[in-house]
Amino acid sequence: MMQRQGVIAGLGALALAGACQAQDEAPVLREELMPLAFLAGSCWTGVFQGSETFDVHCYEPVYDGQYLRDVHAVPQGATIYRGETLYHWDAEAEVITYRYYNSIGGVSDGTITPDGDRLLFPDETHRGQDGEERVFSTVMEITGPDGYSVVTRENDAVVMQVNFQRISRQEADELIPGGL
Repeated sequence: MMQRQGVIAGLGALALAGACQAQDEAPVLREELMPLAFLAGSCWTGVFQGSETFDVHCYEPVYDGQYLRDVHAVPQGATIYRGETLYHWDAEAEVITYRYYNSIGGVSDGTITPDGDRLLFPDETHRGQDGEERVFSTVMEITGPDGYSVVTRENDAVVMQVNFQRISRQEADELIPGGL
């Protein structure tokens, strides 16, 4: 079930404008994406609860902060599961939305609702390469200046739980064979 991990693995995090940044200067994001500022310009890693499998994410503003891009990878033996998410502001719906693509042909779409130190992903619809649809909800919560947690549910059952810690881009690239 390697969907947006991500964000959402997906992904993936929560922040308000002014949240701590690992860099001297905070990356620029459009105002409506500022709840994601905690992630921007940083890389993160965490181990899936109950396993030794880990996930690595790096977030970067693109097109002068109009979007936030999240690339991630999960080494799985000789293969590497990869995904990419693009977060954007939907002015018509007045909500942050995203689309996630993964290396096994799946695509997810959803929305994000900021809620204090949490980001709520209430309605991610994941379509696998075979066309099967699954609906997930995720809560991402800031756990400190360099950490956040992610809990993903399907039909109220927890399907993924990860605690992420901030790392450098160099560390992220070293964790993934061939780099992130």
